[in-house]
Amino acid sequence: MNIVSVTVTGALMGMLSPVVANMSIQPFIAQKRAVNFGIVESQAVAYAALSEGAPALPPTNTTQFNGCTSNSDVTTGAGSVTCTLTGKFGASVTRSFRLAQLQGGTLTTPNINYTPGVFCPLWDAWGIINYNDSHNVVCIPVPYGPWASTYTGEILW
Repeated sequence: MNIVSVTVTGALMGMLSPVVANMSIQPFIAQKRAVNFGIVESQAVAYAALSEGAPALPPTNTTQFNGCTSNSDVTTGAGSVTCTLTGKFGASVTRSFRLAQLQGGTLTTPNINYTPGVFCPLWDAWGIINYNDSHNVVCIPVPYGPWASTYTGEILW
């Protein structure tokens, strides 16, 4: 090799080594971003599932929902939660849900006239399988799960 070849090769390697080093760590950066997105996605989906059909927003100041903020529109019952993870490879996710609308302590939904005092049974929580059609009523949906203790209707199973 002559001195010109060595000098040119050394100059090219000096210019290209930062690019090569940057390309080599891109898979690790993408993996870290994916992990952070998975964390905030699971928080947002869990909060939205917990809030769906609930009469009020659950608290976001727990360790499970750290970094999440929620809001809702009282008139429509629509709500959203935004979970954010800060840092160099941070991520942010927003998910929406719908709260149960309560007026005067009873559950109401726009454009639906529920039959007073008729709650949906456990096996047809929203009355859409066949309870409403079979009994010629529009039963009041009861949110089961974390709100099961608030259910005071007749248990039909």
